[in-house]
Amino acid sequence: MAATNSPPPSPVSPRSSPSLIGYLRDDRVLQIIGQIVFALILIAALYGLTTSILNALVERNLTPNLVFLQNRAGFDISEKPEWYSANSTYWDAYTVGITNTLRVVVLGLVLSTLLGIFVGVALLSRNWLVRTIFTVYVELLRNTPLLVQLFAWYFVVMLSLPTFQQSLSFPQEGITVIPLRFLLYALGALLIWSTIRRLPSHYHDRRRVYVRGYAAVVIVIELVARLGIINGGGALRFEVLPWAYINIRGFAFPELVTTNRLAEWLTFVTVGAVLAGILWIYFGRLKETTGLVSPRGRYALAAIVLLALFGWLIVSGEPAPVSVPVVNAEGVTTMMNLNEARADGLITLQDEQIYATVPLILRLPEKNNFRFTSGTQITPEYMALLLGLVIYTSAFIAEIVRAGILAVPKGQVEAARALGFGYGDVLRFVILPQALRVIIPPLGNQYLNLAKNSSLAIAIAYADLFLITTTIMNQSGQSITGMAMVMLTYLIISLIIATLMDRANRRFQLITR
Repeated sequence: MAATNSPPPSPVSPRSSPSLIGYLRDDRVLQIIGQIVFALILIAALYGLTTSILNALVERNLTPNLVFLQNRAGFDISEKPEWYSANSTYWDAYTVGITNTLRVVVLGLVLSTLLGIFVGVALLSRNWLVRTIFTVYVELLRNTPLLVQLFAWYFVVMLSLPTFQQSLSFPQEGITVIPLRFLLYALGALLIWSTIRRLPSHYHDRRRVYVRGYAAVVIVIELVARLGIINGGGALRFEVLPWAYINIRGFAFPELVTTNRLAEWLTFVTVGAVLAGILWIYFGRLKETTGLVSPRGRYALAAIVLLALFGWLIVSGEPAPVSVPVVNAEGVTTMMNLNEARADGLITLQDEQIYATVPLILRLPEKNNFRFTSGTQITPEYMALLLGLVIYTSAFIAEIVRAGILAVPKGQVEAARALGFGYGDVLRFVILPQALRVIIPPLGNQYLNLAKNSSLAIAIAYADLFLITTTIMNQSGQSITGMAMVMLTYLIISLIIATLMDRANRRFQLITR
């Protein structure tokens, strides 16, 4: 066979490097170049704007700094602690603003959550009237701007309260008379209830027996009282002092004052809390291993309460000093009997904290012709802001709770009821643990909204962080620094709330492969 002559292979030419024009024709390269140019233009524009602003501030002697925070504030604050005055520094005023904001945010988060859960469960009620009332509640509040609601709470509700001299008191001051037959009513109801509990479980007519038995007890007691056998029923007399006052200046509630014996009592409470934790863990493991169900919540609560009461009795049993030094009207210090000094009003609150035998003192609000002399006082601005935030946010939380409960499959609820679970147990052990996985993420958003919406307090003159910082900026001229401080503070508050909610979300998420 004749060999075929094939052409020799052509030599491989080296790969030529792309030219600049080739790079410029590449879409990816053009995108990168465009982004770099845009970033440089943006940086140059921001630099020029910042430079012009700083030069203008320097010309007016308003260079941004933090030194001004040590200057005298020179203004008073309506919502302030005892240590603040007009002679305090701007930093002290700023600290008061942060404290006032946290007072609203922290309490608002707790109250709005409780109210939102209650309303959310009520939205799913089988009672048409209850369901309709709370549906109107949610729809009305969700579709009304928060600022309008704050104006309504402050200008319509708070400013319509009576004057200080005509304060509403709860309960009314005076002598309360409780007829003895009322106590017999309560005792009869308790005896009938304990008797009916012993009836067989298959006895379904317990309610009718209870009503008839209680009616018979009431008739017998009334006949005995009318016949004069127990002197018209007798009566107990109690002196009633007001626990709360409401007027246009604000609200006054009882206050708890700590004494020098608080630390001793807290030792017993701490031991009770530790014992409660041990009982909770023990009975929880016992249930997991043996299936034996124990009321570990009651045991834990009983441990805390019993040790707290025992500690209170032990600490309060220590005798108080018989004689104490007091300062008389002439300014001379003399020794005087403690009870006599209290009766004469020579013992101050600070002295009472030292000589009192109990760990805590409950002081009821007392008022004279012009102001309250004791008790916890809350301004109408704070109450209007708190009520507005809580009620507005609770409407959104209620919808979140309703949606979370509806997200639980109905089959699991029906299975729990088939096993004999009551409504409360179904809600606690079946519905809420699964609904929380749906509820927590949007709930965190509402918490963040409540914290940021608290800045609307400036509309009703509540001295929160934003209002106080605005006053500082107007006086010092440090607008840029003040606004940066406000933004940073709200950012920190939001990040703390987001972090806590993220941990809660991870805790309740279902772990799968």
